[in-house]
Amino acid sequence: MSANRAHLLAVDIAPPAESQLPGAPDNAPEQQADKPVAGGVDDSFIAVYQAHYPRLVRALELGGTSREHAEDVAQEAFARTFGHWRRVRRGTNPAGYAYRVAFRIVRRQRRPDLPLGDDPASPDVADEATLAVGIERALQAMPAAQRRCAVLCLAVGMPTKEAARTLGIAESTVRKQIERARNDLRQVLGVP
Repeated sequence: MSANRAHLLAVDIAPPAESQLPGAPDNAPEQQADKPVAGGVDDSFIAVYQAHYPRLVRALELGGTSREHAEDVAQEAFARTFGHWRRVRRGTNPAGYAYRVAFRIVRRQRRPDLPLGDDPASPDVADEATLAVGIERALQAMPAAQRRCAVLCLAVGMPTKEAARTLGIAESTVRKQIERARNDLRQVLGVP
């Protein structure tokens, strides 16, 4: 395990300093955005990590990887993002950088092993489970490029422009892949 990755797993959020509490005197120097906090990790990185790690894992699962592999890839992507955080945080979409890194890792490893369901469904949600399995099967049947576009735009909710930047392809290509993915999903789900 790399040092950055181990550091991410061991991060605890520190309580606010006394100078940051409401009503505290203003005699302490202001904390700059470049100063690390919480064990050497910038608050903005922690916020991005906490908000996007679960979404990135799910996006990778929908993109064709197992849960365990998706978690490993997401951790590696955030470790690499952390290594470049001073530059990345000034960009327009710091979370998109982690998504881009994660999908590049998966693409380079080429491990399409999408599970059809890890958790047993209860009888109360049988219709929902059937729908989820149908969607996952449809995603699994899609070409890899089409699946990545569908996951980022349709499942994660990323705008086509950001998805294009994340995947390193033209925005028109993303739109075309989404159009094809929607048609495939309609056929599989029996929606006109």
